[in-house]
Amino acid sequence: MKKFDTIIRKEIGDGFMQYFDVVLLYIFDRFKGERSLSAVYHLLTGKKSSQTIQDGKLFNIGQFFGVLKKLNRAKLEQHVSSLQEAGLIKPNQHEGYEITSSGREALTSFLASNPLPEYLAGWQYHKVSDLYWQRLSLFVQSLSYSIRGNMSFYPISKDETIQNWVKKHFPMTKEKRVTVAENLFQEMQTILNKLPDRDASMFVMRLSGIGRTGLTISQLADMQKISYEETSIRLQSVIHAILKWVQNHSGQSPILASMIEGEGEELPLTLSTKQTYKLLESGMTIEQIVHLRRLKRSTIEDHLVEIAINVPEFSIDAFVDPKAQADIRLASKEIKSQRLKLIKNYVKDQYTYFEIRLTLCKEGI
Repeated sequence: MKKFDTIIRKEIGDGFMQYFDVVLLYIFDRFKGERSLSAVYHLLTGKKSSQTIQDGKLFNIGQFFGVLKKLNRAKLEQHVSSLQEAGLIKPNQHEGYEITSSGREALTSFLASNPLPEYLAGWQYHKVSDLYWQRLSLFVQSLSYSIRGNMSFYPISKDETIQNWVKKHFPMTKEKRVTVAENLFQEMQTILNKLPDRDASMFVMRLSGIGRTGLTISQLADMQKISYEETSIRLQSVIHAILKWVQNHSGQSPILASMIEGEGEELPLTLSTKQTYKLLESGMTIEQIVHLRRLKRSTIEDHLVEIAINVPEFSIDAFVDPKAQADIRLASKEIKSQRLKLIKNYVKDQYTYFEIRLTLCKEGI
């Protein structure tokens, strides 16, 4: 940690925002120089494209998917420029960046005492985390005011669907509200006690109630003297931890579990991919789906890759011969790369880009 701080102060100065840069170093290290800066940007902002989804799986960085949805591209480039000037990364011929030995040393040193949030799971929960937070925070605010006999307050969520959900699930009597509030407190305390104190405290400070307005992310960042990006990621991690807990222990947290109703069962596939998946399940071939949907074959192949990533029971044997799968996995390990072109050259063009891509994503090389 001290060595990392020394490098930063010497090379970049006091304006360096350590945490976000460490996240970038971590992603660059996982990408191994094989993806462009746009790939980093699309991952962090949660672009629902087949390439970004594939990258998250192949390089095992899906936890960062969509955790900084409001990230400005110019700000990303500014941080990348600072990292490059400090000699922690270097550009390559793939329009991406490779982490240097100094960068890897700094990354390892930082993570040794400041590990990334354990419960961060951007890809798994990106579709429900914002919705869940809005439901929970408005529910807590409403309970706080109603128990004290005050239902005249400015709701923290202006979304009518959120307000309607809370109204539908809100206890009808004061006695029930008191009971629900006590039980909800116990449920949240059980989960938050398992998390780092600072992360749990920041989450609680975001909540609003009577006589208390929850802090914004910017306000929390200023209070904690950390960056907006770090604050955002840590808060996301807490929400993901709650979601994971209630999915696995719904009986122990019935109130928190109720707030994810209708949202947790659905496969995390894009709308178009869902349509392709239904047709595959009905027994149709790729060619038949291409003809029926009037889409390019490459588009349907993208859908298959997305399905392979997100549906554990989905077999790719009908699309890639098992022997070919073994050859592709072996080639990737031997050349220590997941670049499709390099693997294709190594296997002497025996297999298509689609077969290679599908195999890598399904197996998680």
